Amino acid sequence: MNKRSERLDELLDMFDKGYSLCAQYDEIPHQYGEEVLYQSEMHFLQAVGNTGDITITTISQQLGKTTSACSQMVRKLKKKNLIEQRRNEKNNREYYLNLTPKGKEIYLAHEKLDHKCIQRTKEVLDEFNDEELEIYIRIQKQLNETFQKDVQENGALVTLKAVN
Repeated sequence: MNKRSERLDELLDMFDKGYSLCAQYDEIPHQYGEEVLYQSEMHFLQAVGNTGDITITTISQQLGKTTSACSQMVRKLKKKNLIEQRRNEKNNREYYLNLTPKGKEIYLAHEKLDHKCIQRTKEVLDEFNDEELEIYIRIQKQLNETFQKDVQENGALVTLKAVN
């Protein structure tokens, strides 16, 4: 194996480790006062908190989830008294979602936590100059394009297997 191949393998191993750590983080429930929320619930609350008067359809598009999955999330978060629904007066089939006062409190606490995490990451990356960061961004874009192709091809394979 040549040195370049070893370097590329190391880069992909580091990417896999980073992905694994992100996945582990997403599985950790977070405590906000009396409420325990998973990342998927918090991402949903963020979408509502960032926009307000947002519909399930819009959130499903933003989060890349089905409207059915988002409807289930609405039921969970309503039960926890974090969001509320209000019927669109011009379209009876459509509801607007907004944060309750408790939901707003959690949303703001999470925004502080996010800011702290982002600041810590930026501080760690301060040792890299702009050119190095640009190179990383170019590399990640290329990897993302490859991953997108993998998703498309494997999605097609799953569909083909289901048909056969």
